[in-house]
Amino acid sequence: MQTLIFLPILIYVALVVAVLYFIFKWVNTFIQLKQEHNELLKEIIKKMDSK
Repeated sequence: MQTLIFLPILIYVALVVAVLYFIFKWVNTFIQLKQEHNELLKEIIKKMDSK
């Protein structure tokens, strides 16, 4: 009987953890793409300066 009381709480906690995990993954992906973008811009600037 007590497991039925904790089941909805467990589901809500699992949903919150899943949402936080996906936010964390999205932020890490965004930061990684931004770093790659900056590196490409640096390479372009170096090639333009060398000409």
